[in-house]
Amino acid sequence: MTERKRVTLLIGATALSVLLVGLASRMPAPAPLVAGIGVIPLALLLMLWRRCAPQERTNPPPQAQAVAPMPPTRREPARAWVAATLAELPDAAILCEWPGHRIGCANTAAAALFGRSALPMGGDIATILPMEPLLRALEGLEAGGHTAFTCASADGAALLRGKVRVHDGFYLLTLIPEDAEPTRALRELSLRRASVRDLRRPLANLRAAAETIAAYPDMTARERAAFDEVITEESAALSRAVERLEADIATQIPSAASTDLYAQDLFNCLARRLTADRIRLNMVGIPLWLHGDSRGLLDALTVLTRQLARATGHTEFDFEALLADRRVYVDLAWNGTAVPAAMVEVWLDLPAGDGGDSVRDLLDRHQSEPWSQSGSNSLSVLRIPLPPPHRPQFSSTDRPRPPRPEVHDLDLMQRHLQAGALTNEKLSDLTFVAFDCETTGLRPDQGDRLIQMGAVRIGQGRVLSGESFERLIDPGIPIPAQSMAYHGISNDMVRGKPPLAVVLPQFAAFAGASALAGHNVAFDLKFLHAAQGETGIALRQPVLDTMILAALLDPGYDLSLEAVAGRLGVPPLPHRSALSDALVTAEILARLIAPLDARGIRTLGQACQASLDWLTQGHR
Repeated sequence: MTERKRVTLLIGATALSVLLVGLASRMPAPAPLVAGIGVIPLALLLMLWRRCAPQERTNPPPQAQAVAPMPPTRREPARAWVAATLAELPDAAILCEWPGHRIGCANTAAAALFGRSALPMGGDIATILPMEPLLRALEGLEAGGHTAFTCASADGAALLRGKVRVHDGFYLLTLIPEDAEPTRALRELSLRRASVRDLRRPLANLRAAAETIAAYPDMTARERAAFDEVITEESAALSRAVERLEADIATQIPSAASTDLYAQDLFNCLARRLTADRIRLNMVGIPLWLHGDSRGLLDALTVLTRQLARATGHTEFDFEALLADRRVYVDLAWNGTAVPAAMVEVWLDLPAGDGGDSVRDLLDRHQSEPWSQSGSNSLSVLRIPLPPPHRPQFSSTDRPRPPRPEVHDLDLMQRHLQAGALTNEKLSDLTFVAFDCETTGLRPDQGDRLIQMGAVRIGQGRVLSGESFERLIDPGIPIPAQSMAYHGISNDMVRGKPPLAVVLPQFAAFAGASALAGHNVAFDLKFLHAAQGETGIALRQPVLDTMILAALLDPGYDLSLEAVAGRLGVPPLPHRSALSDALVTAEILARLIAPLDARGIRTLGQACQASLDWLTQGHR
């Protein structure tokens, strides 16, 4: 109540009190009763006065505000109090929205880790970190859950070890570089290991001396027997002690040093390291997961690749991760003959990194013994077997989704099944770009639009997974709930991303003049053709459909991407996206080339004509 109303109330109550006292004085009543009747309205007035008095707001002291800040909301986790808290952490710390993956707040240590003055608030975490290791770490985590993971920076400059903790609406990342100064414990272990190696030589000499004495009976039989017995027993005991010490040291290697590691991250960092040596690596095949000490593996592979380049004279190698029975093989491949086993043994004794370990020491932690062998197509490999990941290689939390409806647009495909100048080029010699798109719906003629594009290059029958393209696109319209359930891309994830008018020219530049490939590709081409007016980009190169090529070889079988991949032994990828589907499509095409060749379909012109015949004959 305002002060003016309170004064008005006071005047009215006083007038009422006077009136009551006047009326009571005319009544035949004692004086105290008359006074009481007049006091009643005044007492009521006093109670009402206090109740309606404006409350004074007292501000809490500054110190109380500092220690009891307001908690964050789901939409705004990165407030000033969060920034102040993160600033106190010595390690790089980044707070991200979940599931939008936008950076809400980061400390100066995080900016310094990525060589920036500050990280972009509201930017996508994918600009500084690869998403696959992060998505794998977030799998199955609920609010309050946390896990450790290893990944590379997006530019491959460094391997990073981190932890992620999920909260309501956001998650916190803490990161440290793997190439930091070795810990004191690891240095001590390296020194102890070196001491053990030094003890082996005198022990071997001692045994040799004992055997020599035993071979020459220059003393009495009793003396010789006693001498031989002492030397033999002591040397054997010392040997057993050394072996036990080595085993103890091996078990003391910190278990936290080994984590699940994505082969793509290992490749990115290794390729960047080797640029100083003018050695080029090509990532081939679908990246897999393995388990190990990421820094130790990077150091060991660096030494082995450098020695391989010196021994073979090559400066370019293929890097590929392959599934074995109980291991994951990392292959370094080149055109030429295999290197001798004795040479590999010499390389294993070379020092690696700055911790005092040899390549053998680092690989022994992974129970790995590399070897070289000749492969197919005049290729040879240096093969390094490594432990499989602790979490399942291909587990996925993605909900099963039905395949897209098959699209067969004869007029559209006729325009892209003309090989032109590439007619006589062999499929095994051509460079392709396999691509895939995600959309807001199924009908571009009714306003549905692209929201993601992914692509990967294929060269001479090899999937060059290190040469990929992936973009999210802001469609400018809401994404329907049924579409989000299909591909998992939400409105928050595309908000602020570049429009198609920016992304499609980037894709065209990535593809260049290469032939294209897709699975059920008429669906994707419909959206690209619908965007010509908006972007001015018209893709005119030949396009092969792996769905049709698979139908040429296996008529009557399920032609969905998953079914064809399963029949050809292409491993599934855990997180569905345009890029993952493009990778699977690329592997399908690479594995179809040989059986197509056996059917007489060897050139691009023959593949285009066979595909066109299949369409015109109305097989589907």
